[in-house]
Amino acid sequence: MGMLDKWVESLDYQFHVSDSCVRGKSPWATCNQCVESCKEEAITLKNHLPVIQAEKCVECGNCMAFCPVQAVEGIFPKRTIVRNQLVAEAGMIPSRKELLVFHAKGITSILFSSEDLRKVWNHRIHDANTILQELGKSTFFIQTGYPPSEKNESVSRRELFSLWGKEGKSLVKQVTPAKWRFNHTNFDLSRYYSEHQFFDVVVEREKCTLCSACEALCPKECFRIGDDSFEVSPQACSDCQLCVDVCPEKAITIRPHVSKAVSKTLETYSNTCVVCKDSFKTLSKHDIKCPICAKRKAGYLNSKV
Repeated sequence: MGMLDKWVESLDYQFHVSDSCVRGKSPWATCNQCVESCKEEAITLKNHLPVIQAEKCVECGNCMAFCPVQAVEGIFPKRTIVRNQLVAEAGMIPSRKELLVFHAKGITSILFSSEDLRKVWNHRIHDANTILQELGKSTFFIQTGYPPSEKNESVSRRELFSLWGKEGKSLVKQVTPAKWRFNHTNFDLSRYYSEHQFFDVVVEREKCTLCSACEALCPKECFRIGDDSFEVSPQACSDCQLCVDVCPEKAITIRPHVSKAVSKTLETYSNTCVVCKDSFKTLSKHDIKCPICAKRKAGYLNSKV
């Protein structure tokens, strides 16, 4: 096989779950969004990790759009754009996240060929418009009709999210190997709405022991424990729930909440344990025992010989 043949062959790439999947970061992770989003039941859990069965996968892109940490690699299926309008097509309704990305890219109008098709899309558009209103943005403008065929601009699977910036594409760019041009990272909403957050992250100071598990494992780096403070920054949070799953004290809660991005800072204290005499960090200046000693039963160190 010649070099050109190998190059052309590399243009075809099956969807793949990368190592950035939160299930690979902790055995306690419970994220199941890719599995639940797949209507073809092409994704199953094997040894705790999601696996895509190529023979069942139709490359609809649902798993890519729904994954909270952009762990599903691939080339997202095409959408048709006409004069900065998204042309609605039967068979594949865009996710709410995809619609929000389109809106941020300047595609704020959707064209339907029939009222029946519009009704099929209606619930997803309603969800996206609700969030857009909370963001203080204009909602999607809906039109019914047929786009002029000679003006159609089909956004190929290897050109999604790149059409709006540059109309002209060189031949080299058109045939670049797919694995060089994955677009799964385009579904990180925090990139497009940097001044807003979509989730609120709540840490209960009465339960938190500053064990640092959330800080160490959060793929979006929403937690930072410093010398005298614990900062929680929900702007990048995508609701993967990994922090909730790994927190040993169940001190973290994540809930949908669209608002201006606001970081929270909790003051930390350095105390000395009255039992083991070691120093420890805490969110309460009144704590007199370190987390380890606080969990031990009374008389643990005075067991009978």
